[in-house]
Amino acid sequence: MWSQTESYAPGLLLGWDSSTYAYLARLVIQNGPLAMISTWNYPHLSVLTLAGAGLLIGNLDLAERILPVLYGGTVVIATFRLVRLTAGNVHVAGISSILTVVSLNFVRLLADLNRNLLALALIVLYVPFFVKWKTGINPTRAVVSLAWLSLVAYTQVESYVLFSLTIIILLMRSMQLRSFLTWTLLLAGPFLLELPLFVNFVLDYGQTASLTPKTATTLNGFAAFAFLGGFLIPAVAVGVAISLKQYVKRGNLFFGFWGIWSSVALASVLLPLSGILAFPPERALYLVPVGALSALAVETISVSLLGVMARYRSG
Repeated sequence: MWSQTESYAPGLLLGWDSSTYAYLARLVIQNGPLAMISTWNYPHLSVLTLAGAGLLIGNLDLAERILPVLYGGTVVIATFRLVRLTAGNVHVAGISSILTVVSLNFVRLLADLNRNLLALALIVLYVPFFVKWKTGINPTRAVVSLAWLSLVAYTQVESYVLFSLTIIILLMRSMQLRSFLTWTLLLAGPFLLELPLFVNFVLDYGQTASLTPKTATTLNGFAAFAFLGGFLIPAVAVGVAISLKQYVKRGNLFFGFWGIWSSVALASVLLPLSGILAFPPERALYLVPVGALSALAVETISVSLLGVMARYRSG
């Protein structure tokens, strides 16, 4: 810790996590990626990417400032695309992008939580492919899916666990055993590919979780208010309800993703899952798509109001 503080003094990079990433990336450059992966028992893809970018441009600190912007831009663009596929309305998608950029949870991710942000970007990018391939998976699509899911798993295991739960719940609705088993195997694939590493990783992780103070998994009420959108919380709640309704009623997987992904993230805060994952509960709140849910709520409410006004005028 002293070496890290000495190398990256407070104020040089935004946030404590940013300096940690930069410090670890410097170790990767000094010792080599294989040696560090063996030390960590985990690939830490975001750190390896940072080290590679630092070598490429010749400035590790500059790379640490550039990459989060690229990750954040990817989240915004991917969210726009996914909301457009969900609502079929470019204006609603535009609103979702604007609300995403100004939401506090996105700003917090952009500030210094590179791993969370990169994992979220990879997840939102992959969802349209999952929807398309859910019941029509072939060997080529399976290989692509396994590679992409591995990127998420090797970036941040906690986000991957929540995403895996989301996919499993989405699969349970169709009750197609073959599809369910195929996707379950694909979701387990990243861990099976790196089984020698992950055995030690799980043991170390379990020890870390057991030593985590209970106060670290206690959610502050103000944090919950702020990271769930503040005064947009009613719109977020309506967005979740609408998404779940559309999924249950019509089987729309795009709506299903927004509703179940948000519900899983919130459940990980309310249930002891955050403690099991050694995952501070507010980190799960950062994954709640405030912008997308609010935009979907605004669209539904506006359509309902226009319908009421039309009936009033005609009556």
